[in-house]
Amino acid sequence: MFRNRTDTLRCLFLFLSIFLGSAVCVALGAQGKPLPPNSPLTSARIEIGRGNLESAEKILWDVLSSNPDNEPALTLLGVVREKQQRLSEAESLFRRAIQLNPRSLDARKNLGTILASQDKTTEAFEQYREAFSLVPRDVHLRIELARLYTEQRKCSEAWPLIEAIPATESPLDVIPIKVTCLMAVGRRPEAVALIAQTKLVERLNQALSQNPKSVRTLLAISQVYAAQDKHEQSINMLRRARAVDPNSLQILRALVVASVEAKQHRAALRFAKELQEKSTENLDDKYLVSAVMLQERQYYVASELLEDYVARRPDDGKAALGLGVAYLAQQKYPEARKFLERSLQLDPSLLDAHYELGMLARKEGNTSEGIQQFETVLQKQPDNSKALLGIGTLYLEQSQYEKAETALQRSRSADASEPETEYQLALLFTRMGKPDLAQQHMARFRQLKQVRDAELTSKGEQLKPM
Repeated sequence: MFRNRTDTLRCLFLFLSIFLGSAVCVALGAQGKPLPPNSPLTSARIEIGRGNLESAEKILWDVLSSNPDNEPALTLLGVVREKQQRLSEAESLFRRAIQLNPRSLDARKNLGTILASQDKTTEAFEQYREAFSLVPRDVHLRIELARLYTEQRKCSEAWPLIEAIPATESPLDVIPIKVTCLMAVGRRPEAVALIAQTKLVERLNQALSQNPKSVRTLLAISQVYAAQDKHEQSINMLRRARAVDPNSLQILRALVVASVEAKQHRAALRFAKELQEKSTENLDDKYLVSAVMLQERQYYVASELLEDYVARRPDDGKAALGLGVAYLAQQKYPEARKFLERSLQLDPSLLDAHYELGMLARKEGNTSEGIQQFETVLQKQPDNSKALLGIGTLYLEQSQYEKAETALQRSRSADASEPETEYQLALLFTRMGKPDLAQQHMARFRQLKQVRDAELTSKGEQLKPM
């Protein structure tokens, strides 16, 4: 039996850019239209800035009692409600302000923020895009829209928005988004170089010292640490963020990803189950949870989640691939073939689908198809150890010993820790009448298998209930 697919599944799913969290509320004291210095609305803004929400609310109700359709007063009252965590009321107030004035920039930006914080991503996009159409040069809007795109794994849409921001106007918030996008497309060295070049960690820590409870800054530092492979530090930042906002789904998502990256299996599974319980409708959360379930070999749960996801997003090739993997692990071969082939129809570049089809063909006894699928992988990735092991095993089954030895030795060179390769080499040399070589490889197989079994036992212990 070939090695588990942990690395492949991480590549398929955990590219999710769970990053800076929901956009925080726009401070209307800085963003609103200029008002006479002695007006009640100016006084209300000042009180909001000072955190005196009750005083601000009293002023605003006085204004609204004489004019219930005062759009700026409704917007400011919405800000008060948001700060009081009365989000549904805040949303209603912002929507009322927009009804009165569809070009109200402040109301649209704040409504977008509220919607994003409640995981109403589609509606948040709508509000931010409307606001952006009103003021396309607004740097803040560019950043918030790019942030939403990034959270939805749409870095191709996010990148032009942040690249268009002049260097002289480029705030600290832009750099972490660039890092996220670079990481999402596999350009980690560039992301790390950008972190060093901009002294991002130092600047973020300075911002954190000024506001130790800033969830956005804590999440940004966490992602920067993750890009540097400092996973323990990354998780520590997320724990601090969760202490500030224990109900944040965005922080919970980030904890799922960070735990997987740190190979903390028990934590990853615990956080994934919590996310599954708390976020029952968000498709991207189903996608993320299914990735963890696949990695932890909970294939039935993974297939249930992915069935729902694929039914609602039928054009996602990677999701179809994941569902095919889950079915293959459950020995549902016709279903596995359907979705593996579907994934290639949607995205012909998915070499992992060819590998899984090779595995499926081997299970079904179709050696020629298996060899063809593995060859497709090796044409693009000549040193793919798993594909070399697969094709070498099939050559051995066909008694093509020379080809089998070449493939298996190449697989061994690419990954010397795989016990299955040693087992197949031992079997090969036994059939070739070379008992000394066969014994050497069998001894190596037992040694590596003992190490692998110890790793799996340790992982199983981690996965036991607390």
